[in-house]
Amino acid sequence: MLISTDIHSFFVLLLAMITLGATFFSAYSILNVVRLRNVRLSWKAGKIGGYPLFATLFLCSTLALGGIVYHNGYTQYYPIVAGYGWIGFNWFLASYLASKRFITDNGIVKNINDPSQTVAWHQMTDYVEKKNDRNSEFVFIYQNRHPDQRRENTCIRLELNIPSHKLEDFKKIVSYKLGKSMSPNSELIFNVGAFD
Repeated sequence: MLISTDIHSFFVLLLAMITLGATFFSAYSILNVVRLRNVRLSWKAGKIGGYPLFATLFLCSTLALGGIVYHNGYTQYYPIVAGYGWIGFNWFLASYLASKRFITDNGIVKNINDPSQTVAWHQMTDYVEKKNDRNSEFVFIYQNRHPDQRRENTCIRLELNIPSHKLEDFKKIVSYKLGKSMSPNSELIFNVGAFD
């Protein structure tokens, strides 16, 4: 009986630590969004209607579990289900903000929690637009400058799927920021995968 109580206490403590970690992660994501300056355009880019796949499934499962617990009157499980619900909410919020695309005056932010996925306009050397039925995909080529001048700069590819209702606004921003130095040739056909 004592071992069972110790295991239960351990799992409750573990749940509390994960809940605290999820809270800090979502707060970090919110602060990164608040710190963005001069956002001109943004859109959601998750897998389920623009929302993140696993975080959405976890949150929906937790809400369903909470409904079952409430319906059956399992009051002893209310704090545990509330903890899982809070984890699910924070995970969903952090994943949703991280999956959003932000276009600012300074550049493109593909993931607010990963600085390596933020590219300034002046780093871009070329771009290509690919169109399909649902949306357009822009492939930007940019240079990653190494702080060590002895190492050679590398070209990296950044792919963005632009929703059709944001396409014209996005094209205006790209034309304003990059149009003076470069413009895509829509009639040119080549293998975009060759940029890997």
